[in-house]
Amino acid sequence: MKLPLPSPRKTIAGRLIAFSMFYAMAALIVAAFVLWFIVAAVVRQQVDQRLDLQIDAVRSTLVLGPDGVFGLSGNLDGPPFDRTGSGWYWQVTADGRHLSSRSLDGGSIASPPRALDWKRLFMGKPQPAVGSGDNGEALYFRVARTFVSGKAVEILASAPKVALTAPAARALALLVPAMLALGAILGVGILFQVRYGLLPLRALSGQISEISSGRLRELPQTEVDELRPVIGEINRLVEHNRKRLAETRLQFANLAHGLKTPVASLYLALDGKNDPTGEARHLVGRIDRRIRHHLGRARAGVSEAGLASSTDLRSRVDDIVQMMSKLYAERRLSVVTTVGSDLRISCSAEDTDEVLGGIIDNAFKWAASSVRITSTAEGAMVLISIEDDGPGIEQSRIAEAMKPGVRLDETVAGDGFGLSIAKEVAELYGGYVKLQARPENGLIAVVALPDAHARDFARSS
Repeated sequence: MKLPLPSPRKTIAGRLIAFSMFYAMAALIVAAFVLWFIVAAVVRQQVDQRLDLQIDAVRSTLVLGPDGVFGLSGNLDGPPFDRTGSGWYWQVTADGRHLSSRSLDGGSIASPPRALDWKRLFMGKPQPAVGSGDNGEALYFRVARTFVSGKAVEILASAPKVALTAPAARALALLVPAMLALGAILGVGILFQVRYGLLPLRALSGQISEISSGRLRELPQTEVDELRPVIGEINRLVEHNRKRLAETRLQFANLAHGLKTPVASLYLALDGKNDPTGEARHLVGRIDRRIRHHLGRARAGVSEAGLASSTDLRSRVDDIVQMMSKLYAERRLSVVTTVGSDLRISCSAEDTDEVLGGIIDNAFKWAASSVRITSTAEGAMVLISIEDDGPGIEQSRIAEAMKPGVRLDETVAGDGFGLSIAKEVAELYGGYVKLQARPENGLIAVVALPDAHARDFARSS
């Protein structure tokens, strides 16, 4: 399983992983040094015990001869004190004379300097010291001063200093790979821990995206205690935005129906007779453009705020077709609808009805025998094709048919605003409406609206 390492500054996961890794590595380093010091202390304690036992053994076997010279009542040169130059030595000094182990081979070693410890001196306990032998090797000493038969005697025992450092070094050599392996295990555990711990946040992000796309109305509650207040606040914000959006849409609808049609009618009512200079028509045109501009900004602002609805296309088309089939039942038209059940468009249900309703109504109105509605997803857009086998429109007059208030056939009821309104609403969402004549007869109207799935994918990436 591939575990990506996010940037520690840009993501919460990266920050958690970076801090946990640093803390774990620091803890492992400290633990390794603590263990090393413990091993070193244990080794030194064992060496101290070995040397102190040797000193006690020498002290207990010391005897003062008739000539005033000390000797031993037994042999104390057992291993390793019997190997010459081993660094394991013992030596007794009294009246400037030396009595030493076989490992010294008749030589002697100078008493090492050491701090004066009155407590150890009076109790006769050995003191630690560091020095060197005749060969220059580093030695570790235990030195005791005592009285035997009324005479002051100094007894020392030594061990090679490597006897202290080598076991600790070997322990450290084993500790380092062990700690590295433990660090690797902890690192993998941290990655899994962070990924598992952030799963609720990833789920929350996906749910917020579903609210934005219209598939969820509010965030579901979670079992994670820390996220419950966040979810509550987000749900309150979503509900507040939903109310504001509803108010905005109501104002938008009122403004659209209150101004667009009268302004368009006024423009059509003006001609060369009642407006010979064209000044009134120019002024009405400016008013119409300002209305379109501000309505477009209002609707675009709703979309950019992440509040654009996600509408199921098939259900809206089915509802419109069912209504039109009842309205034009006496015409007995053959209607074929092929719309994917998984297609969702980034357009509100009301605007979807406004765009498709007028165009489908025209198809039912003009069709001779059949109406066909199909859809397909192309890139970021969903294309809805409405075909009829009616008389159609000449290619040269298609642009004229898209103008507001234009009716190509005055014998059929209508106000001439259906196509222009559908075109304007589609363009506000970033889509379009195109008309084209069928090769045989009839008309094809293609409506393009944003694909909600493509929008969600773009946001998530």
